[in-house]
Amino acid sequence: MNVLSSGFICGDLALDPVDELPPWGGNRYVSDARLTIGGCAANAAVAFARLLAEDGGQSAIAGRIGDDDLGWLLRRTLDAEGVATSALLASTDAATAINTVLVATGGERSFYVFSGACSLLTPNDLPDSLLRQFDHLHLAALGALPGLAGAAGADVARRARALGLTVSLDISLNPPRDARADILPLLPHVDLFLPSLSEAQVVLGSDDLPGLLARGLETGVRLMAVKLGAGGAALATAEGQVLLPAHRVTVVDTIGAGDAWSAAAVYGWHQGWPLATIGGFANAAGALAVQAPGAIAGLGSASAIRRLAGALANDRG
Repeated sequence: MNVLSSGFICGDLALDPVDELPPWGGNRYVSDARLTIGGCAANAAVAFARLLAEDGGQSAIAGRIGDDDLGWLLRRTLDAEGVATSALLASTDAATAINTVLVATGGERSFYVFSGACSLLTPNDLPDSLLRQFDHLHLAALGALPGLAGAAGADVARRARALGLTVSLDISLNPPRDARADILPLLPHVDLFLPSLSEAQVVLGSDDLPGLLARGLETGVRLMAVKLGAGGAALATAEGQVLLPAHRVTVVDTIGAGDAWSAAAVYGWHQGWPLATIGGFANAAGALAVQAPGAIAGLGSASAIRRLAGALANDRG
């Protein structure tokens, strides 16, 4: 399987711990600060590269960075991770995006987001000549990409499907944008919809989990999954649904855990695994990710994720 991941790519500046903000004019000191790859598309691209390495598959990324030092650093790092970057475009009109990540004691995180060059990404950057080189298109952080919102994003997903690709969709909320208007037009052209609980509630307009799963499937997606954080994940297809608890592990931080989960779910779905196997594998990928700092350090190979899933299952049993 060859996968193209497209969407938000940035530098993550992670500060740890941040349990309170300094007063205006004041300061606070942190114990750790890291500048790493970030953004849902970049994180997923690295996750796919590690998942597909044993199968001989290719992971690639399409997006926009600035023509600046941070952009070139991200490109070199992605290259080193085995991600093809020929479709990563350098813009002279905007700087590379940056997430400032505030990590609280206990590992939960919040973001201050500078979208930078990512806001310039449009369907023209994802032509058919690029899409037809791949088997699967993963659209990541839709909602943070105004150029791919609504009908524009739907056009990309529709063209990908027409060319024979399968399509997965991971999103983010970008207040005060209308997330329903940004996301709903894409869903009839998507195979896997992979939001968090809060994202699903905003887009699908339901508060209860069964309602979210049902409404997702009604849009035409083939796999509807809701990431529940410490609560695990719920997955549904037309044939049934499962609710799987999260694995109990020591959490360093949760940066990139959702991206690890999504990539693993796509991988398992393409293997044709049963729904519970897909969910268990994805939960193990997320559990592996949260045990290392930053977005990509804890991303595992398929065999590493399987080993962890087996070990955690034995511990639970």
